[in-house]
Amino acid sequence: MAYEIPTPKYLRVLNALRQRIEDGVYGPGAALPSESQLCTEFGVSRPTVLKALGILKQDGWIESQQGKGSFVRGRPPSGRTSPEYARDVLELDETAEVEILHVGPVLASPRIAAELGIAEGTPVYERRRRTVSASGPVDLVATFVPVDIAVGTAVIKPEPIPGGLLDHIGRIKGLRADYATERMTARRVGPDEAEALEVPADEPVLSVVLTLHQASGEPILTSVLVMPGSRHEIEDTYPVS
Repeated sequence: MAYEIPTPKYLRVLNALRQRIEDGVYGPGAALPSESQLCTEFGVSRPTVLKALGILKQDGWIESQQGKGSFVRGRPPSGRTSPEYARDVLELDETAEVEILHVGPVLASPRIAAELGIAEGTPVYERRRRTVSASGPVDLVATFVPVDIAVGTAVIKPEPIPGGLLDHIGRIKGLRADYATERMTARRVGPDEAEALEVPADEPVLSVVLTLHQASGEPILTSVLVMPGSRHEIEDTYPVS
């Protein structure tokens, strides 16, 4: 059975509206369709539309006027701030205190296939590396890139990529990562992970799956970050509205 991760309905609405703003369909100052019109167009409920509009407003794409509707502000200069552990993966800088463990084609597992929207067993390029410090390995990251994106880039070369993998793909392939989806789980470390991280076989880890998408929703790559529980504490600060 295929491992499928359905796209949340609100995310379909959000991506479509954001793409239209970027394409100029809705220019700065333009009114978005009403909530009822969006519900009809996308076949979703009002709470789903409100969630999508709320995120667009929070990220600075639109503003709401009481009794009048939602209006376009344009593309914000910067989006929501990602947590530090996510930035370390998203920037994919492979030149600072990292060891490249494997670079080459592998067959997509059910989870990776679902994240990249491809069939299970489809070849993808894997870049697996670990961050190291004076006290030992800090984390383990495996990044999976579709073949059509990897070919013609340094993704397929077993060496660090100056400036980072994401920046390199953007320059060579002209692909911009517009947003990321994140799924975090707590579990026991796997045998291969325990060896690479030099931790006990019963070590609890945080596993974060980050998939980078274009504004259209098409995935660019997926990274799996594994952090030993005994070596990490996640802290964040954010406004409460």
